[in-house]
This record gives sequence, C-alpha cells and structure tokens, in this order.
Amino acid sequence: MYNHFKNKETMRNTVRNTMLACLLAGAACCQAQPVHPLPPQPPVPGMCPNPPQPPGVPPGTRKLEALTSLSGKLTAYEANDHYEYDAFVLQTAEKTVSVKFPAHLAEQLMKAVAKGAQLTVNGTADWTPEGEVFHLYSVKVGDKVITDTPPAIAETPQADVLSDFKGVITGLNHDRRGMVNGVIIDSKLFVAFPPQAVEQLMGSLKTGKSISGSSVQHARPTGVVTAQNMQVSQARTVTIDDQTYLVR
Repeated sequence: MYNHFKNKETMRNTVRNTMLACLLAGAACCQAQPVHPLPPQPPVPGMCPNPPQPPGVPPGTRKLEALTSLSGKLTAYEANDHYEYDAFVLQTAEKTVSVKFPAHLAEQLMKAVAKGAQLTVNGTADWTPEGEVFHLYSVKVGDKVITDTPPAIAETPQADVLSDFKGVITGLNHDRRGMVNGVIIDSKLFVAFPPQAVEQLMGSLKTGKSISGSSVQHARPTGVVTAQNMQVSQARTVTIDDQTYLVR
C-alpha cells in the first residue's frame, strides 16, 4: 500500500515537472523570437518623400501665399510707433488699404513714389483686428519697379551711441495698441521704456515735467526714414522727481 501511494506521488511530480519545463521552454522561445520591422512603404508617385525645408524654419510652418495686385493712389505715408516709415495708404476704386513694407525701403519708395501718385502693388493680404493689411512685395510706378530686397550691409557699420538726455516731457508716446512705450522730450527725442518701467513710473510721466538720464541711440539702418526727423533711443537710466532709476 505504501509503495502504491509513493508511485502515484512520483507520477504527479513527474507530470508537474514536465508541464513546467514546457512552459519555460515556450517562454524562452517567445523571447528569442526575432522582431521583424514593417517593410518600408513605397513613395507616392510624383511626390518627394522628404521635401527640403528652408534653413531655420521648423517643418510644416511655411506655406505658399498667393500674390495679388492692387492699383490706386498713394494718399499718405505712415510711421510705426518708433517713428520709422513702414507703410503707406493706398486708395483703390473700392477701398482704402494700408500697405506695409520693410522700413529699409522707405527712402527708396519715398523718392520714387510721391503722395498722390498712381501705382500698382504686388503682395499678399492679411486680416488684422484693425482691418486689411497688404504686405508689399513689389510696386510699379510708371516704368519703375521697386522690389522688396534685403537691406544693404554697410562696409563699416555704425556703432550704437550712449548719450545723456535732459529736457521737458512734451508728450507720451503710444504703440499701436494705445499703450505708453516712452516719452517725447523737447519735441525732438523719443526715449523708449520697457513695459515694466512704464508701469512703475506712470505716475511721474507727465507733460511739462523735467526729466534726464542716459540712453542708447541705435545706428539708423540704411534706407530707414523717421517721421519729423525724430531721434530714437532706449533708456538706460532715468532721473525724475529727484530719484534716479536703472532701466533694465
């Protein structure tokens, strides 16, 4: 009787060990199974599988824009909030459009296209909260064509100038959103302040108040024209109400 039970126990152990060995062998077989990558997909006929991107432009961010033409009369030149001319107003038969151009083209455009001249502009249209803005690519006046090209590089670039200023505030300057971005001193110098400085000094920036300090006047790029021959600089220090501040 003892040997009978012993033989049955031995058989169970043998079956259990055999099943365990099969399971381990199957797991080892699965782990050793090589993984085959999917075969490469053939390119679509007529398509470049990896189109080249312009340097410095993230893939998929640049798109083609359709060039369109507008014809009409130039009624006025417009300056930006740093007094640089970079737009003109075009009156067509149907509408009035602001035409934007790079500031370095101002001198060339203002010599070739006077107020009241008839012209044709090629460019791209854009819609902003203020209305339609047309970005100039080229302009034709008579037989003359002016095209948007990179600014000329001076052989000897002019250095920025650090200088002192002192005078009376004759006005506050505002950006296109209506926010104060600096002061006009003696109607001839625009001193720009960063937003945090404007916020801190706003209670003191009043017309008729004396102000002084130091500022950096950046060299004017070739071709740029400023309205009212205004000098433009960035504040570095400012003294007002007998207190001097460092402007960062």
